[in-house]
Amino acid sequence: MAARFRVLPAVAAVVLLAGCAIDPAAVSPATTSADADAQEGQPIDDGGSADNGAQDGDTAAATTVATVSPTSVPPTTVPESEFRCVSLLKCQFAFLEGVDYSLLKLEFTDFSVARLAGANFVRANLKQAIFIRADLTGADFTGADLTSANLTGAVVTGANFTNAKLDSTIICSVDLATATGVTDKQLAAVQKFRDKGARYCP
Repeated sequence: MAARFRVLPAVAAVVLLAGCAIDPAAVSPATTSADADAQEGQPIDDGGSADNGAQDGDTAAATTVATVSPTSVPPTTVPESEFRCVSLLKCQFAFLEGVDYSLLKLEFTDFSVARLAGANFVRANLKQAIFIRADLTGADFTGADLTSANLTGAVVTGANFTNAKLDSTIICSVDLATATGVTDKQLAAVQKFRDKGARYCP
């Protein structure tokens, strides 16, 4: 009887183990699609390729954007102190060759004996400005208002006075034959005119 009871626990243990037998397939790690792809030699798409593509697109877009550098202004040989003389209306003896004064108001400014070769005075307001003995070689006065200005003894070789207003302008000892754009109508409006002569107009 005692032997029977000793066998029963052993049998129960076998039955218990048989009832709780675990299917190896149930406990083995699930084979993911990524593992399957890796096992079959296919690349794994973890979603990063889309991000990489977007980054590559951004990089490509960035490379197509043209880099615009600030517009560089060519350096001028005119000293700033000379250029700013117009604020004081006193530019006598100033070196102002090639300076652009177009469309500016320069009334009463004194440019006596100033070097203004190639200066741009297009449509500038030069009422009562003084250009006595100034070098105006090649200067452009197209459309400028020179009403009551004084050009006595100025050098105007190659200067352009097309459509310039010369009402009551003083033009003495000036060889206008070397200038351009001067008409009889303009000369009829000047205050004093002498194209050549050793003396300045009084």
